[in-house]
Amino acid sequence: DMDSQTFKEKIGQPVLNKNLSVIFDPTLKEFQGKPLNGFYRYDDEGVKGQRVVVVDNGILKTFLMSRTPLESVKVSNGHGRADASSDPVSRQSNLIVEASKSVAFQDLRKMLIQEAKKQGRAYGYYFKDVVGGFTTTDRFNPNAFNIFPTEVYRVYADGRPDELVRGVDLIGTPLAMFAEITAADKQSAIFTGFCGAESGSVPVTAISPSLFVRRIETQKKPQADIETTVLKTPTTNEY
Repeated sequence: DMDSQTFKEKIGQPVLNKNLSVIFDPTLKEFQGKPLNGFYRYDDEGVKGQRVVVVDNGILKTFLMSRTPLESVKVSNGHGRADASSDPVSRQSNLIVEASKSVAFQDLRKMLIQEAKKQGRAYGYYFKDVVGGFTTTDRFNPNAFNIFPTEVYRVYADGRPDELVRGVDLIGTPLAMFAEITAADKQSAIFTGFCGAESGSVPVTAISPSLFVRRIETQKKPQADIETTVLKTPTTNEY
């Protein structure tokens, strides 16, 4: 009852573009020859890991489940996870985004430029790489996410060269962002890391194509006031 209720009543309803599906599969050990961090045979409650199609062609079908039941989903599907010092709750494994229709990356870029012109904007953002992020999921705060990009470019509508941008975070609310996803790349990339939540830090992997999002929200990254120590070069040090 303390968690977000954003998707509670959404089973059977569209939550994504009809060409997109979201699968969680802890049984997948590797992808394109690369090991996956979210692989396991049994979850931390002793339930065999299962491939779960959470979103099928845009329609929300179910939730990731531990042994704790919901009104709409009564049994575990092998996603009760925790670190060594915490009690398991439902958590992700290997997250896979699949697109039934996709386009080449250069076509995504063209779509970005066309949309910027349509909206009367000078540029759109290309988020090339991210280091991670977090989502607030309690009922006392807005259900929102914050993603930390490490490489971002402005793609200008007038054809100017792309411009590297620093200090930009990607923010938003899930339903609003999901509604703006309209296209996906033909190629998928792998992000491997750890997910932290109320049951601790667990190893995970995300596999997804690049996505075209018509509208996004950004905020300026806070700057830390840290002064670095000025040292002499090694050639001037006295011994």
